[in-house]
Amino acid sequence: MSRSHPDADGLDVPETAVRNRSQFADTLHLPDPDSDEPSPACVESENRPDADFTDVPVAAYPHYKLCENPDCFGSEWW
Repeated sequence: MSRSHPDADGLDVPETAVRNRSQFADTLHLPDPDSDEPSPACVESENRPDADFTDVPVAAYPHYKLCENPDCFGSEWW
């Protein structure tokens, strides 16, 4: 695990995350361990069925936010 992201304060962030290939993407997601293709662990791929996700090194995207969904980098919902 790495802490190579500015928002990683107190979190175990993996070296690799998943992001949407869209030019408007701004969020990193935890990879879904049960998926053969790059896919987020949260419901983002279900909410955006036309999205194309790719694996990326977390350190290369310090300007992206970490997904706050509990299935990704977030804590429990209120």
